[in-house]
Amino acid sequence: MAVDWTYGRLGYVLAGEEHPPRELVHWGVKAEAAGFGFCFLSDHFHPWNFHQGHSSYLWSVLGALASQTERMALVSAVVCPILRMHPTTLAQAASTVYHLSEGRFHLGLGTGESLNESILGEGFPPFEERLNRLAEAVGAVRELLEGECVTWTGEYFRVEKAQLFDPAPELKIFLAASGERAARFATRKGDGLICLGARPELAQIFDCEKPRLTQLSVCWGVSREKAATMAHHFFPEVAMPGTLFTRLSTPADFSRAAASVSVEDVAASIVCGPDPGSYLEAIKDCLEAGFDGVALHQIGPDQEGFLDFWERELKGAFEG
Repeated sequence: MAVDWTYGRLGYVLAGEEHPPRELVHWGVKAEAAGFGFCFLSDHFHPWNFHQGHSSYLWSVLGALASQTERMALVSAVVCPILRMHPTTLAQAASTVYHLSEGRFHLGLGTGESLNESILGEGFPPFEERLNRLAEAVGAVRELLEGECVTWTGEYFRVEKAQLFDPAPELKIFLAASGERAARFATRKGDGLICLGARPELAQIFDCEKPRLTQLSVCWGVSREKAATMAHHFFPEVAMPGTLFTRLSTPADFSRAAASVSVEDVAASIVCGPDPGSYLEAIKDCLEAGFDGVALHQIGPDQEGFLDFWERELKGAFEG
């Protein structure tokens, strides 16, 4: 069934943990020029590991991209509003980017990882509490975006006579899911779904009249072996069990956990190398799983090589 997602089937990932802020803006502008219809931007306080080595502030990057791009949708993928960011601050930041981008911004939210949330020294809540916190935050943000004066008390958050004077009632909130409970929550509370990879069981749970987006990690290189080695150096965690991502708290924790991951493990987990057919098949798997858009995450520093490869070998398959 057709859904209200007008930004095309292919998007591009700007990983704030892998690139410094000026480069994120540069590659975002280049991605729009290369024909990508939307862009995912990650929100990290820490990178996954020390080889990645960056963690710029998402909202500054979004503001710059909103001003320097014209057509591409900007999607936060994803912000966690359970501890680090209060709903009032989140609503103000999101409405600002929404207006700067002339309505191209979509607010992606999720339950987060200890890597970024435990920095406050308040621990990292279990999933049930994180989901409840997210539900409260979504409710408060939606009220604030309407532009009315809000006084609101929940179990985890309080809002006292807060009012946005640049409201954004039409801003869409997308919710991330890696399991069935989160997908059902997103169906009830979200305007769209964000996932990782081809997850038909999650896409089917979500309301088919709302957009479903997913992220696909890849690593282009002149050979499969070189690309796999590059991906292993910068993001061996891509081959780790997904449940570990929420529990580990520092880049050092992730580096220790990924020590047993081999180059072959990474090559078996993602598409690596120069073969267009492998990329097209992986993208097709995501689209056939029920997703309306696929954001491609090129791991590592060679974004230029990947964008050239995209324009030369992949883009034509998704035009028209």
